[in-house]
Amino acid sequence: MNTEFDYVIAGAGSAGCVLARRLSDAGHQVLLLETGPSDKSWIIRMPAGLRSAFRPTSKYNWWYYTEEQKHLNHRRIQQPRGRVLGGSSSINGMTWLRGHPLDYDRWQAEGANGWSWDDCAPYFRKIESSVVNSRHRGQNGPIRAQRQEQLSPLNAAFLEAGQQAGFPLTDDVNGFQQEGVSRFEMSVNNGIRNSAAYGYLHSQPHNPNLTIWLGCQVQQVNLEGKRATGFRVRYQGKTVDVRARREAILSCGVFGSAQLLMLSGIGPAEHLREHDIDCKVNLPGVGENLQDHLECHIQIETKEPISLNRELQPHRMLWAGMQWFGFKKGVASVNQCHVGAFLNSSPDTVHPDIQFHFFPVFFNKDWIPVSTTYGYRIGVGPMRPTSRGNVRLRSRNVDDPLRIDPNYMATEEDWRVMREAMRLGLEVAQQPALKKFQYREDTPGSHIRGGKALDDFICDDAASAYHPCGTCKMGPDDDAMAVVNNELRVRGVDHLRVIDASVFPSVPSANINAATIMLAEKASDLVLGQPALQAEPLPYHCRP
Repeated sequence: MNTEFDYVIAGAGSAGCVLARRLSDAGHQVLLLETGPSDKSWIIRMPAGLRSAFRPTSKYNWWYYTEEQKHLNHRRIQQPRGRVLGGSSSINGMTWLRGHPLDYDRWQAEGANGWSWDDCAPYFRKIESSVVNSRHRGQNGPIRAQRQEQLSPLNAAFLEAGQQAGFPLTDDVNGFQQEGVSRFEMSVNNGIRNSAAYGYLHSQPHNPNLTIWLGCQVQQVNLEGKRATGFRVRYQGKTVDVRARREAILSCGVFGSAQLLMLSGIGPAEHLREHDIDCKVNLPGVGENLQDHLECHIQIETKEPISLNRELQPHRMLWAGMQWFGFKKGVASVNQCHVGAFLNSSPDTVHPDIQFHFFPVFFNKDWIPVSTTYGYRIGVGPMRPTSRGNVRLRSRNVDDPLRIDPNYMATEEDWRVMREAMRLGLEVAQQPALKKFQYREDTPGSHIRGGKALDDFICDDAASAYHPCGTCKMGPDDDAMAVVNNELRVRGVDHLRVIDASVFPSVPSANINAATIMLAEKASDLVLGQPALQAEPLPYHCRP
């Protein structure tokens, strides 16, 4: 067993797969470590199989939970993360969104020099192969971004209802104008989930420079003084030290990367002492700055069998399976969210701070579609929450669950935007295009429109949209809470970087998978010492 490589990457998620491909293509010997199993399962590959990974028995899901959230009736909120090759890109909803250009200009303003929109735009183009042909989009990248051109009656009604409510229809939510109602793209290629593993690893022939260890638990970063030498791992029943000749890279995600830094003695000194961990580098920002998108749900029952629930009838499921397994076609070959919206919570909002996900599906409380009821759901919520939380160790044992506290809804501003998101969502649902399908308002209920009743509903219903980030944020040297610098090197440690969504200074105004892959593409040039792609000042729409 070879245990020495040029680069060792802990975590084969969205970022890790990108880095493994780019560093090995450059001629370096690369070891990629992943705790979970292979992604070569129909549950992962079939777009319609995504809900199977959200069952409590799934081996592809870490199934993290938050601590009790004091602003949400002390509920513990699910925080699923991918535990499989491809990470969360192998279990997510495949909704392909960049966020708004001002999100990345905000990163720059927060101290992340070199990560402005002009700097990031060419990498967004590099990673994608979009069906939209414009100067804003890429056509030759490893991630296929396609749209459902033949919309179902409910999806089409949502776009019409949004316009009836006075919102614009935008042609490309990832292009010039994010604001408005629009078709959403999905990371699906020829009927198969186009995860980071699919796009960056499985799409190439055998690469002799790349070694992948699945079922490998990373236990700590190995240090010699202030230099990272690699990782201690548990693999094939043995504890092994793997050595990185050039650099060790943490890509274990918003929870895993912070956890491994702290277990290795890199983090807040006082917290580490609580668990008898010798603090080797005092970085108070490790585990801080946790932020996530929260959403509430408007759900309407219809009598007409026009939602995807009808596809759960046994004969239809059999036909869908035959179409997908035989030809990668049919209803199982696409995801469930084909349209949505980005809206503003006030006239003073410069760019959208509310997102709608529209699902032509009636779900139970655990996001499992039911076969006996037809309807649709609109997930609504703030895109730039001001609440901040943290991640902390429960013990020095890597197997013990983390203490995850997003501190949801801790600010009045988040409450204001959430209430407005609910108001706008209900307004869209009452427009003629959707009203004609309405039989019964399941949530929040026709008697709930504001005041304490609406706040109580939000406390009972709000759930994560699964976009946590920020626990190892990047920033300048004079920012005491920055964990990595703008080249993603861990402060105070040589030859160690963190490259994943944990380094985001703030959450983008959209689903974050595309931003994570973009970050890893740009970071691969930093690691290799290659010139960055030329900055590209693409125009974009925002309010004056």
